[in-house]
Amino acid sequence: MTNLDRLYFFYRAPRERFRQLLAIYGRKPEDRLPDARTFLTRFAAHKSNYLLGFITDPVTALFLIAWDISALRTNVFAALGSFCFGLLTWTLLEYGFHRFVYHKGNTLAHKGHLMHHESPRLLLGMPWYVTSGFFLLMWYIFAVRLRVHFAASFFGGIAAGYFYYCSVHHIQHHFRVANVWFRDLTRHHNIHHRLQDVNFGVTNRFWDRVFGTQYRKEEYKLRAVARLNRNN
Repeated sequence: MTNLDRLYFFYRAPRERFRQLLAIYGRKPEDRLPDARTFLTRFAAHKSNYLLGFITDPVTALFLIAWDISALRTNVFAALGSFCFGLLTWTLLEYGFHRFVYHKGNTLAHKGHLMHHESPRLLLGMPWYVTSGFFLLMWYIFAVRLRVHFAASFFGGIAAGYFYYCSVHHIQHHFRVANVWFRDLTRHHNIHHRLQDVNFGVTNRFWDRVFGTQYRKEEYKLRAVARLNRNN
């Protein structure tokens, strides 16, 4: 590789990607989708990106809790408790992101989720370096610079929850599982693919019950009739 090639690889290529994003979001909303799809197909729907996330996500989670215990000398049981709290926190984040980010606005996340609904078996995922980069940034701020105990374990729990979500979601669309609980959970998610304003939970149904977005046939029909009457 020549010096000119190195310059392009480390400086100009990332800059050109950034320019692509600016070009996409400098246009009218109705004109953005084709370019957004091209960008997503190239970087987020690449098989290597999708599969690499199944390695980097659990490794990141293990690294975070290990750092809390070994480097900060946090009590093992307290660190595990913080890790479990992070796991529980993820369930709410999963619901919130799915409902208010993936199904709202005019963002790349929303466009990517539209692609998923159109092709559920497409290997489309958040770029692995975005998720790992976020958690490592939190680690650097809270565990390295501020040396806050339990923070790394907490973010490790969220990372583990995200890995669990990705695994469950992948299995739901690519495999048939005989387990009754998992089959009901898959049915819950399949309803969401048909009716996109209900059943936002993927790994659980708890928050759909709390916020009243779990699909119930009779209630859904009544809401649909009410919306129709309002529009008329």
